[in-house]
Amino acid sequence: MEIIGKSLTDCQVDGSGELFRLNLACVDGSPASVILPVECLRSLMMTLPDAIERALRARYGDHTLKVVYPMGGWSLHTAAGSQGMILTITTPDGFKVSFTLTQADASNLATSLGQVDPAAEPEAAYN
Repeated sequence: MEIIGKSLTDCQVDGSGELFRLNLACVDGSPASVILPVECLRSLMMTLPDAIERALRARYGDHTLKVVYPMGGWSLHTAAGSQGMILTITTPDGFKVSFTLTQADASNLATSLGQVDPAAEPEAAYN
């Protein structure tokens, strides 16, 4: 069965934390829902950024386009029972994503951020 959605209206997680529901408004105005196991959320998180960039490239024919978000804040803390750290970046509207960093990753990131030249060409890469 194929559902052609117009907009995402809501997202819910069931009380057990096992399933989540995406509620949609269809192009014909009718409501629809997709219910998936919570394990699918990680797959969606990993798939959607690439899908957005592929859609932008197809729509505008520009392979340099990227989806970017303003940074609202960040936190860095040690991971329990690990030598690693967790870097969490948030946007002003509440979107957040966390990354695990090794000590070497954190050091390289700090060095790269210290080398950023605001006057550099837009395509300059620091890594």
